Amino acid sequence: MRLFYLFFIIFLISCTSTKVYIDYDETKDFSKYNSFNYFLENQTGLSELDEKRVLKSIDSVLASKHIIKKTIPECSINFYAEFYTLETENSIGVGVGTGGGTVGGMASGDIPIRTQKEMIALTIEFVDALTKELFWQGVLERKLKDFKHPSERDAYISEIVSKILNEYPPESN
Repeated sequence: MRLFYLFFIIFLISCTSTKVYIDYDETKDFSKYNSFNYFLENQTGLSELDEKRVLKSIDSVLASKHIIKKTIPECSINFYAEFYTLETENSIGVGVGTGGGTVGGMASGDIPIRTQKEMIALTIEFVDALTKELFWQGVLERKLKDFKHPSERDAYISEIVSKILNEYPPESN
């Protein structure tokens, strides 16, 4: 029975994991990008309030990395979100068996479990302000939470922006 609980806990933990994907131009000298501003190419997919939360979070994280916001920056930042439903189908195996002497028997089967999770994929892009070339991109995929209060939403967005920008700038080789 303990083994069942262990597998169940591992299953739950794996279902709620956050995935961050990073891609960047290895030829760029990231030390020259000390200032930023925003350009939002398209609709961000976020509400106006959530857009403000993302902007505030990016400002805060980059300020902590000594990258300042300027009117004429070295890089421009774009961000957008996509929302989707992730459907998973798993099953739990159940078995019953007996054995003794020369007689044995067993019955087993699977119980299907279908789940749906509302997901968010937030993308943050850094573009060279002079050449307009994308040089760094971070994407985070995570289960979307239900919020009861705006402060919970603030904390959630701050956390996901921090997780993405934790990878910026990439470590030098």
